[in-house]
Amino acid sequence: VWENNAFKYARKVSPTVTAEKPKPKVAKKKEQPPPSTGTGTSGSGFFVSKQGHVLTNEHVVRKCNRVTVGDNANRQVQVAVLETDRRNDLALLKLSSTTMASAETKSLISKLGIRIISKSGNSDIPLSSNGLLRSDDVELGEEVMVGGFPYGDIFSNTIKVTRGIVSAIRGMGDDSGQFQMDAAVQAGNSGGPIYDENGNIVGVVISQLNRLKVAKTLGSLPENVNFGIKASTVRQFLTSAGLPTRWSERSKSMPTRELAKIAKRQTVMVVCHR
Repeated sequence: VWENNAFKYARKVSPTVTAEKPKPKVAKKKEQPPPSTGTGTSGSGFFVSKQGHVLTNEHVVRKCNRVTVGDNANRQVQVAVLETDRRNDLALLKLSSTTMASAETKSLISKLGIRIISKSGNSDIPLSSNGLLRSDDVELGEEVMVGGFPYGDIFSNTIKVTRGIVSAIRGMGDDSGQFQMDAAVQAGNSGGPIYDENGNIVGVVISQLNRLKVAKTLGSLPENVNFGIKASTVRQFLTSAGLPTRWSERSKSMPTRELAKIAKRQTVMVVCHR
C-alpha cells in the first residue's frame, strides 16, 4: 500500500517534463533587387549629316546623365550632346563612335547605312542625304506627316507616323519661329521630323498643347493643337552649331507609304538616362 502511495506521491511531486517548444520560424528576408541606377524618358530625333549628327528637342536631353539613340528601345547606342538651344528647344547630338560591331548595334548600323571602319582606314559613312530641310516655310492648310516614337515602346517597338495639316503659320504666343498643326502628337514625339508631301523636312515636333491646363483657363477642351519648329529656325541653329546644311530639292509629290519609308530611315528614338 505504501509503495502504491509513494508511487502516487512521486508522480505528484516529480517535475513535469515538457517538450521543448519549437522556436518560431524566422521569415527569411527576401532579397531586395538592387536600387535602380536611374530612370529614363524618351523622345524622337532624326539624322542631319553623314557623320551621325542627330537633331532633337533640347527638353528631351535636358539634365540627362547620358543620352542614347536607336531604332527602338532595345537597340540603342550612346551619343554626345554637342549643342543646345533652350529658347528654340533644339539640341544637336552625335554618335560617339562609328566603329560599333556588337550584336546590339548591328541592326542600327544596317538601318542607318553606316559602314563600319575597316582596318584599312575606310571611314565612309553613307548616311542621310545632304539636303533635308525645305527652304520655304510651311503654308497654311498644307498637308504634313510626322514621324516619331510616341510613348516610347509602350504600344509597339517601332516608329509611328501620323498625318495632318498646318493649322496656323505661327506657334504659341504668336511665335514666328513655330507653326501649329493638327497631326496627332503624343509624349515621345518631341524632336521628331515633320515632312511635306515631297519628303522634305519642314519642321521639328516641339510640343503638344496641355489640354487640361487650357481647359481650366478657357473652359473648353481643345483638340489637335500641336506645334512644330520651322525648318528655317532649325537651319539657323545647325549653322550656328557649325553644321551648315543644304536645302532639299525634292519637288515631286509621293504617296504616304513612301514618305513613311523616308521617315523610317531617318528617325530614331532618343532616350535620356537619369
